[in-house]
Amino acid sequence: MASHTIKVTGVSEELLQLLDRRVQVQQAAGRAEYIRELIRRDALADEDQSQRRSFRDIVAPVHAATPDEETEEESEAFGEDLLATVRRERRERPAGPHAG
Repeated sequence: MASHTIKVTGVSEELLQLLDRRVQVQQAAGRAEYIRELIRRDALADEDQSQRRSFRDIVAPVHAATPDEETEEESEAFGEDLLATVRRERRERPAGPHAG
């Protein structure tokens, strides 16, 4: 199988720390493995739009990946931190169709 490199710009240190935390929780071999799996899942989901998934199905991987010792509050805090980071980065991103 061919191997390709994708360059992602504009990723903050804070987002990388959140990513590393998620990689650890998922017990992935590293960032690359985790991101490959995210891309694969997203691509497969887009291929079959006729099959709608329930909210429970969508969040099942999150529940499965949450360590038993992690409290609901810790999981919620992680999600809120991640959402805040994504929103902040969207606000900081230059506008326009070709913005980087």
